[in-house]
Amino acid sequence: MTARRYHATPARILTAAADHIERVGLYQGDHLWQPGRMGDTAPCTVLHAWGRGVRSVRPRWSVRGEPWDIFQRALFDSLVVLSNQVNGRPVSGVRWRKLRLTEDAYRRTLLWCWGDKPDRTTAEAAAMIRTAAALHPSDGDHGSPGCPTLNNMV
Repeated sequence: MTARRYHATPARILTAAADHIERVGLYQGDHLWQPGRMGDTAPCTVLHAWGRGVRSVRPRWSVRGEPWDIFQRALFDSLVVLSNQVNGRPVSGVRWRKLRLTEDAYRRTLLWCWGDKPDRTTAEAAAMIRTAAALHPSDGDHGSPGCPTLNNMV
């Protein structure tokens, strides 16, 4: 698998996440980790749906090199664009630093909290994820140096 043929993009991750949550429904609850309640067919959280989207574009373990670099960039960028979308604007680094969290942990927490708002619907969650996917189109060369970075996304 060459980098040219490998197309991991934030939009593909997010589209797969929206497809998944539409198929299984939105889960809301008090506990983040409930193995018996999450999977291929059980309702899931926005965070779990994003994780399913990430897994859908992950290269095979036997693949080495550039496809993994492209995948890692798409993984991070999809989390940034989705968490910015649920936040309603770019997330400031001041917020996770004040809480002494990593950026990744803070952004994942935003996804969890957004989806757990009372009366949040599956349709609402899927639409929000699809809106975020549209902000980061799939047709670009995601492995190029011009790809958005943390400095211009946050």
